[in-house]
Amino acid sequence: MNWVNDCRSHHPECRQLQKDEIWRPTRLIDIGNEGDGKWKIVSLPDELESPPTYMTLSYTWGSAKNFRLLKTNLSSFQNGLPITDLPRTFQDACIVAWRFSVRYLWIDSLCIIQDCDQDWSRESAAMRLVYANALCNIAAAASSDPNGGLFRARNPASLQPIIVRAVLDETTPPKDYYAVDSQYVQRQLLDRELLKRGWVFQERLLCPRVLYFTEEQVFWECFTAQRCETFPHHIPCARSSKAEALPMLTDLVKGSLVVEDRPTLSITSRWKQLVQDYTNCKLTKASDRLFAIEGVADLFRNAFHDTYFFGLWRTELVRQLSHYVESPRKESSSQWIAPSWSWASLQSPIKFDYYSSLPDTTEHVSMLGVDPIHGILTLQGHIFEVRLNWSWKYDVVEEFALEHAQRYPDRVGIRLDVTRNVTLMPLISYEIESPIRGLGCLVLEPILVTTFTSYRRIAYMIFEFWDEEGLGFMDMSYSADGSATITGVDPSTIRLM
Repeated sequence: MNWVNDCRSHHPECRQLQKDEIWRPTRLIDIGNEGDGKWKIVSLPDELESPPTYMTLSYTWGSAKNFRLLKTNLSSFQNGLPITDLPRTFQDACIVAWRFSVRYLWIDSLCIIQDCDQDWSRESAAMRLVYANALCNIAAAASSDPNGGLFRARNPASLQPIIVRAVLDETTPPKDYYAVDSQYVQRQLLDRELLKRGWVFQERLLCPRVLYFTEEQVFWECFTAQRCETFPHHIPCARSSKAEALPMLTDLVKGSLVVEDRPTLSITSRWKQLVQDYTNCKLTKASDRLFAIEGVADLFRNAFHDTYFFGLWRTELVRQLSHYVESPRKESSSQWIAPSWSWASLQSPIKFDYYSSLPDTTEHVSMLGVDPIHGILTLQGHIFEVRLNWSWKYDVVEEFALEHAQRYPDRVGIRLDVTRNVTLMPLISYEIESPIRGLGCLVLEPILVTTFTSYRRIAYMIFEFWDEEGLGFMDMSYSADGSATITGVDPSTIRLM
């Protein structure tokens, strides 16, 4: 209780995301007062002047599919049911809320109609406000499913800090020092399965305050402080990714995440870093790949009024095509999630070409248009049909030795380590260290022939070469400022699907 009150009273930074003071969720769980024994789903009217205080819950769904709000049970959930019927984690969350004198909870499985696509779409778009306006998020970090609960039997003595009296040098008297395990927070908190969930990635970022219930103790994290029962004022040697994200998030709210010479590049670079972190998280359903980061995307969208296409922004979109997969995972679903040019179409952790975030990088592709309904990206650039050859030798301009390239197939089963023909589209080029240059290329596969040649993306390749040697399959000229131009071939217009 003291942590929450201290944060609300003395941490103005932690209120930055709570931009709309009259906003309210579509539904909340009314848990009544302690001892009432019942809960019910309530819908809040639009004309409500003072939205109620509520807390949210982050937990691991596991395999349990009971206690989900569905079209068929909406009426009974609105009429009310015994709290003892709820999964243990939900019951414990009620106890925590009562301790804070809070009557309402927001839990995704009970506040979103799970078998209604329209409701899912509307509510997922409001995730930013759901978490940003909550008093605090309760995180069940020690449980693998909703029945695991929040509370654990513990030895109170284990919560006491270890104090060591030591003399650091002959000129100072003995002093007491804390003996701190620098990896303790990592093991107890960050390595937990809960914090590896894709949905929790944005929940942790967007909610101003989080209470984590772990196996050994309760942790607190806000945008200003990280605390625990052992160290109730400050955890020594702890890094808080939430605190590290504060400058970016508050700048987003203020609309000031810019750099003077090229403001949009700074914005998209921050977005790419978030996407890299997010794709290392797990999702129960691959189809949630875009839904589970929609709240963070909404924050970017509202701050800069840019257009969002399948996980990419219209501004600097070409550079956002430079993602690649170092170790493709076997995909759990063949369901279409996003077009092949989007990182969201992949079920593996991704990275972006480092040089795509540098202002001196040259773009060799122009975006002509995006069809947001069908996921078709129209591009103008240079197309090269290249025969990759597993050899140091290349005797004709169309052949190129694979040893000169870093190959990143998008999926398991795409082979680029054998002699084969591929279609390359140079995307960006850059100077690595004079006279060595780099070239990032999309690897494409034709899929049909219409007015425009259509392709799907299958990989990303990075070539490194010496200026004077160039590349075997294309020619480039360089200007005084270091930018590069592809010569000897006319650009083509293609559709990427």
